[in-house]
Amino acid sequence: MPSRLYTRNGDTGVTHLSKGKKIEKHSQRVNAYGTLYELNAFIGQARAYLVQSRPQVLPKEWEVLEKFLHDLQHRLFMVGRDLSTTLNSEAQVSTPDNLTKQLEQLADLLRTNTPPWKPFTIPEGTLAATSLYVCTTVCRRAEREIWALNKMESTPHAVLTFVNRLSDVLFAAARYVNAQLGVHEEASRPPEFY
Repeated sequence: MPSRLYTRNGDTGVTHLSKGKKIEKHSQRVNAYGTLYELNAFIGQARAYLVQSRPQVLPKEWEVLEKFLHDLQHRLFMVGRDLSTTLNSEAQVSTPDNLTKQLEQLADLLRTNTPPWKPFTIPEGTLAATSLYVCTTVCRRAEREIWALNKMESTPHAVLTFVNRLSDVLFAAARYVNAQLGVHEEASRPPEFY
């Protein structure tokens, strides 16, 4: 008989960290890695829309973006593991420092193939781009949750910088996708109806 999907262990509002330590489900640590899992789900949605939206002539950057998002889903589980473990030292962290630099390079690559940005534009456009905009906002919320955790107990520096740069990459990706699909993003303006 297959194992059950439910364990009933969390019915008292308690969950377990990766090393078995019990923790309340509403704790800041659970908020932090839970938001990363939410981000992961939205990235899966964005990937599905990207595949459906592929241009007939596929730019190299688009291929790089698709591969990055696929790898990112795996990476986010590792970052989540770093947050769901009480770490004794930075040596135990599975999120390497050099990831931040790689994210900066990807953001620069996408930005060079996107029209100049004039703050602030409406987060709109194709399903693929708007789903990436949603990913951006969830990533920024995850960053806030992780910084709140860091105020309570030390969080790996590599995780803090990784999530910060990741939101920049996701924003650049949304704009890149709209540009490749010929969608112009409207600058914000005073509304006509109040």
